[in-house]
Amino acid sequence: MLKIYKNGQDKMLVEEAVIRPNSLVMMIAPTAEQINQVTRDYDIPEKFFLDALDQDERPRLERDENSYLIVLNIPLKNPNSQMKNEAPYLTLPLGIIHTENNIFLVSKEPHPILQDLIDGEYGQFQTHMKTKITLLLFKAVAKHYDDHLGFINDEAAKLQQELNESYHNKELFSLINLNKSLVFFSTSLSALVILYRQIMQGKTLKIQDEDRRLLNDILADIEQSADVAEMRRESLSNLMDAYAVIVHNNLNTVLKTLTAIAIVMIIPTMIGSIFSMNVDLPEEHNPISTVIIGSGMMGISIILLLVFYFKKYIKF
Repeated sequence: MLKIYKNGQDKMLVEEAVIRPNSLVMMIAPTAEQINQVTRDYDIPEKFFLDALDQDERPRLERDENSYLIVLNIPLKNPNSQMKNEAPYLTLPLGIIHTENNIFLVSKEPHPILQDLIDGEYGQFQTHMKTKITLLLFKAVAKHYDDHLGFINDEAAKLQQELNESYHNKELFSLINLNKSLVFFSTSLSALVILYRQIMQGKTLKIQDEDRRLLNDILADIEQSADVAEMRRESLSNLMDAYAVIVHNNLNTVLKTLTAIAIVMIIPTMIGSIFSMNVDLPEEHNPISTVIIGSGMMGISIILLLVFYFKKYIKF
C-alpha cells in the first residue's frame, strides 16, 4: 500500500496520486515494483527498504550520499499471541527515509501509530517539515512503549494472582512469554537511547532549540521506559524462579504423602496375605486369633499413621 500526503492550500493534509516535492510518502508492505520505482526515481538505496522491512532490524541510523535511513522499533500486540510459546507483544521496525525533498515511512505491517500521525494525534505538522515529522514519531513511539509496559505489568499481576491459586504450568508459560516481550522491548529501547543520543548531536538532523528540547524530553521518556522494562524483566525472572521452586516443593509433598499412605496400607496387606495362604498356621482355627490378628493390623496401621502425621508426611 502506498499513500502520498501533502498539505493543501488550507494547510490540511490531502492524499495525492503522484509524489511531488515536499510530500510525505507512506509505504505499508510495499511491493517489489513500488520499491524499484521509488529507488529508481529518487536515488534511494534499495537496501534502505529491505532493512526497514526486516522483522529483526534494530533501531539505528544509516547515511547515504543522497538520503539517510532511521530505523525505529514500535511495540505492537502479537496477532498470534494465543498460540503456544508466542510472546504477547512484539516490536515492528519502522523505517524513516529522508531525501532532499521528501520523507518516506516504510513498514512491513500497518500500525495505529501511522494513522494517528496523519490524524494529528501527536501534533500538527507540514509535510515539508521532515525533522518535525520524525520527532513526532519519536514522541509517539515513546508513548506506545509506556502504554505497552503498563499492559505487561497488568497481565503479570493477573497471572501472579492466578498462580497463587492454581500452580499450573500454563500460568508459568504465560509468564515466560511475557518475559520474551520484555526482552524485545528492553533490546529495542536500549538501541533507541543510543540512536536518539546520536541524533541529539545534530550531525544528521538539523535540530533547532525547540526541537532539541522536545528530543531531550523524548530521550528522558525512552530512558525511563528502558529502565522500567529491564526492572520488570528481572522481576519476572525472579518470580518465575520462585514459582518453579514452589511447584517443585508441592510435587515433593504429594509424593511423600502417597508414599506414607502406601507404607500404611502395605503392612496389613502383607499380614493378611500370610494368613490367606493354603498352609497350616498356629491357632488358625481358633476364632479368637482372627480378632487378635485384625486388631494387630489395625493397631500397626494407626501407629504408622501417627508416626507419619507427627513427621508431617501426611495431614488430616
